Amino acid sequence: MSKINLLSSQVFNRIAAGEVVERPFSVVKELVENSIDAGATSIGIDIIDGGISSITITDNGSGIEKSELKKALMPHATSKISKVSDLDNITSLGFRGEALASIASVSKINIISKPKEQEFGAKISAVGGVIDEIVDYSTVDGTTIEVKNLFFNTPVREKFLKSERSEESEISSTVARFILCNPQIAFKYTANGKIIYQSFGDGFESALVCVYGVEAVKESFFVDTQKNGIIIKGYLGKHHYTKGNRSYQSVFLNGRYILNQTISSAIANAYSSYMMKRQYPFYVLSITIPSEIVDVNVHPNKLDVRFVNNQVVYGTVYSIVSKVLDGTSEALNIVSNKNAKNQLNTNNIQHDYITHNNIDKHIDTFKNEVSEFKSFPKLKFCDSSPSISNKTESIVNNVDIKESNINDIFAENKAFLESLEKKKVTAQQEAIKLDKSLKFIGQALNTFLIFEDGLDLYFIDQHAAHERILFDKLNQAIDSQQLITQPLLLPFILNVNNKEFEFLTTKIDTLCQMGIEISEFGKNAFKISAVPSFLTEMNLDDFFNDILSEIDTLKSLTVKDLLKDKLAQKACKSAIKSGDKLSDKEIEILTEKLKDNLGLKCPHGRPVAIKITRTEIDKWFKRII
Repeated sequence: MSKINLLSSQVFNRIAAGEVVERPFSVVKELVENSIDAGATSIGIDIIDGGISSITITDNGSGIEKSELKKALMPHATSKISKVSDLDNITSLGFRGEALASIASVSKINIISKPKEQEFGAKISAVGGVIDEIVDYSTVDGTTIEVKNLFFNTPVREKFLKSERSEESEISSTVARFILCNPQIAFKYTANGKIIYQSFGDGFESALVCVYGVEAVKESFFVDTQKNGIIIKGYLGKHHYTKGNRSYQSVFLNGRYILNQTISSAIANAYSSYMMKRQYPFYVLSITIPSEIVDVNVHPNKLDVRFVNNQVVYGTVYSIVSKVLDGTSEALNIVSNKNAKNQLNTNNIQHDYITHNNIDKHIDTFKNEVSEFKSFPKLKFCDSSPSISNKTESIVNNVDIKESNINDIFAENKAFLESLEKKKVTAQQEAIKLDKSLKFIGQALNTFLIFEDGLDLYFIDQHAAHERILFDKLNQAIDSQQLITQPLLLPFILNVNNKEFEFLTTKIDTLCQMGIEISEFGKNAFKISAVPSFLTEMNLDDFFNDILSEIDTLKSLTVKDLLKDKLAQKACKSAIKSGDKLSDKEIEILTEKLKDNLGLKCPHGRPVAIKITRTEIDKWFKRII
């Protein structure tokens, strides 16, 4: 019989670290939360090599007394709670007493701290959970924690770390959420010596600009209202301000970033009548709910929460968001009435401002209307390689996007492209081939071409047939990398967030091979200098949104597949349409090109041709049984 062993602190701390310290961003999250709980108004975050080599967090908070430093590295030691009843009313970000002990067990850590009332600070170090003695240390008020060589003693965990760029991207996203959730705190975040984010603790608007830029403020409603004891404050993107994935959505509950199905579903359903497929709303919302009706002690990562009454939370959030969106047609003329001193010094930003007092009066007859879709610039192209020009004339024309079936084409194309790789033409389809002896009967309904071959009839969909011919021609150009590339008159600048930037950098080589000249262009931006000629009339924003939408999936659709999807759209637009009357010559050319490919389908999965036998026709007329 196996003996039951009491695990040493080093062992159970390392086990606990598996839940608390998943990756470098987890370390940043736990340490910054401690700084916020300590009342810091200024927090510095510095990482090296994606946080794997070093993570340093500096704050001006209350500090840790010298006599308490050793306790800070012990398991289940916390200043946030002291008795069981405290768990029913948690107001701090940290409370489990696991973070520092877990981090110390899988790294080399130094803690330097000085409370304001102490003349000198103190320093304590630990390596792999083994704690050194405390020493006096000259330092400023506050705390500095340095974590080095993360997972140095757990090679299995280290092996599963992602690339330095990926780890840095995840940390950047984590810091961005702290900035948005704590606009009253000044943050400075650097990676390998380069400043990534710097906020100044001067309000929500400034924090939003720091993370997402001025456009996000201009294209959002500022909401500050309450209902049923629930306070909602933040920014809701306007109907046309959509994104290709959910990484532009943030909800903070009682000062904590959460992922909660009740709240996200309420917001998504409020936006649903305004969003097209593969579009996601932008929002950053800070929600305050009485702590006694929220359980944040669901998981060590504290990402999910439970509510005493989900229906009240859902209904309240849905109601507020719906009212803001339904009142948009009038609210567009409302300008923020905040004092000038609260405005950003460098930008004259105006945005719509919805408060508890005016939210209801903007609800009008537009409740059942869907807002107009965003207009986009139609890019112009030059005939040769771009050259320096002093022209100042505008090169864009605003074109209204009209809702049409073509907008839903991607879903069909994706299914088609996936099946294209997996399935071969069946034996019956392979048997459908045109022969020179075929007799052309005529064109029916200006849509179908009818041929007779002995005892069989063939119906060919002229649009599907021509569409497939064009698709195959363009597809062959992609496969052979013989695409015609068209330089842009002015480069197209694509702005993305940290997660999208990291994702696209892994696709640059593939995009270049596909005829898209793309390169990094400063912080979280790319410059596109040329595209394949068949993309000249495409909206590049939509094209890259389609690529970026794969971030939240298993990324099964490759960039090459996406280009083929655009080829399918191009072929659909360029092909002969249903209802077009074809000349004899056009029919001859079309059938000649299709001679051996009638078993194929158009890029949307519809059959090109259908074969009807004499036997089938006889059965229709009951000539045979």
